[in-house]
Amino acid sequence: MRAVFFPQFRRGELCVRPLLKNTKVIPAAIEKWVLRNLGSIDHERRVTGIASRLFDLTWPFHGLGRVERRLLQMAAMVHDVGRCVDDRTHPQEGARMLLEADQLPLTSSERRSLAYLTRYHRGKPPEMGMDTILRRHDDHEAMRMALALLKSADALDSRVIESPRLMFELNGRRLHVTCLLENDTPKARKVYLRRKKHALMEEMMDCRIDVRVAPLATLKMAA
Repeated sequence: MRAVFFPQFRRGELCVRPLLKNTKVIPAAIEKWVLRNLGSIDHERRVTGIASRLFDLTWPFHGLGRVERRLLQMAAMVHDVGRCVDDRTHPQEGARMLLEADQLPLTSSERRSLAYLTRYHRGKPPEMGMDTILRRHDDHEAMRMALALLKSADALDSRVIESPRLMFELNGRRLHVTCLLENDTPKARKVYLRRKKHALMEEMMDCRIDVRVAPLATLKMAA
């Protein structure tokens, strides 16, 4: 069964209509800042789209609202900005850059949230409430849930190899993701079949994520 769920406007209240497709959720100043630092935001735009799709599809599992959806989309845009300093330590560098970029149109809370999501989008995050970025009054659980979505979305795209065409199918608490590729190579399979990248999402949402890689020709023949 294929299913798409649209996000709520307030936490705990289901919205029965989609967000307006033309709504500008990422401030132009943030896109320009990332573009100026990285030279390209193609990967960032794809991850933003994937993260949005995952958010909507798994809404019954996380119950987050429009505020968190917007933060997730902005985080998808900025998550790799630290690569302009160093590829290996780009999560740390990106978080530092966000905390220091006073010119960006962000509230203090948004800035901390984006720094947190950027800092921990790679590797194992600290236990909830044990990081040094979010404050006590920030919504730690919501940000960890958003982090889970960001990590999974980032794992379904690549900066250096072919980006797949993605198909999602939700059956109960099991999400099936098919990565369709023109070139179904061993390297692509190694990149897109990394189960550990989805571990946090499975933990936080009590769900199962199954990813498979298939040649794009499979879809073309079916059509």
